[in-house]
Amino acid sequence: MLMRSVRTLLPVGVVLAALSAPARGGDCGGCGESGNPCGPVFKTVAVTEWVPENYETTRTVLKTVCATETYTAYRTECVPETRQRVVTVNKVVPVVTQRVCTEYTCVPTVETRTVMKRVEVCTPVTTVRRKCVDMGHYECREVPCGDGVMGRLRKCFGHKKDDCCQPAPTKTVKVWVPNKVWIETPVTKMVRSCQYVPSTVQVTVNRQVPVQKTYPVTTYQCVPEQTTQSYTVLVPHQVPYQATRTVARTVPVQERVVLCRMVPRTVEKQVPSEDCDGQSASISAEHAAPVSAGHAAPISTGHRHHRGGCRGCGR
Repeated sequence: MLMRSVRTLLPVGVVLAALSAPARGGDCGGCGESGNPCGPVFKTVAVTEWVPENYETTRTVLKTVCATETYTAYRTECVPETRQRVVTVNKVVPVVTQRVCTEYTCVPTVETRTVMKRVEVCTPVTTVRRKCVDMGHYECREVPCGDGVMGRLRKCFGHKKDDCCQPAPTKTVKVWVPNKVWIETPVTKMVRSCQYVPSTVQVTVNRQVPVQKTYPVTTYQCVPEQTTQSYTVLVPHQVPYQATRTVARTVPVQERVVLCRMVPRTVEKQVPSEDCDGQSASISAEHAAPVSAGHAAPISTGHRHHRGGCRGCGR
């Protein structure tokens, strides 16, 4: 801020220094040599200038400070606690009751029954018996004698061929001629058979008779019973304790600082009042007004310099 004010007031100071410098005779060559009184006429004017000024003051700023504080924290602790409760327990109790049972007893009883009695009977039976009888007889027959058949075969296959063709000698023998005849003869015999005849008899039987008897019977029943039990539970409790923590806090702090400010100051300046042609170079009211920061007051110098040079002095 101070440098900006200095840069703004620098052109104003340069202009005022140029105006306040005394005019030398050699500045205007034409006027000095001819001896014409064309030198500038100066007048004193009051000008307000803004001058930077340093001052010391106190201001409040916020600073972050780390502080350690003590606070109350809580932790959970389980404390054993004994409690009482009523519990229903089913207790098995024996109960004796009288129960009537029906039993069956064997009682001998005489009964009359009709039964089929087995009787053996002998019955004559006539049958025909067949018998095979040989009714044959003896006969006289002529049969060969000597070696027989085997001897004849040896003779036929031997060296003597003439002996094979000769007839064999015979002899007379008695031979039985069978004649079997079946002879039937009637035979009577006694055959034993069984017959069943109904008869009435007295029979002793065991009859089942129901008898009512009473017996004691033991049964078990569940009887609810109220009992008081003690049990231990863990009850959570919040226990306070002191803990320490570091926190960041914003604290207002008073500090001394040096600042710069622009202060208005009135100074007197020498400015020319007439130009070389004798015309009046009056300063208007707006020229004599205080100069604000950054704005320079327009001041007439009395000389009008053009590209062709000064009209009065030929410069």
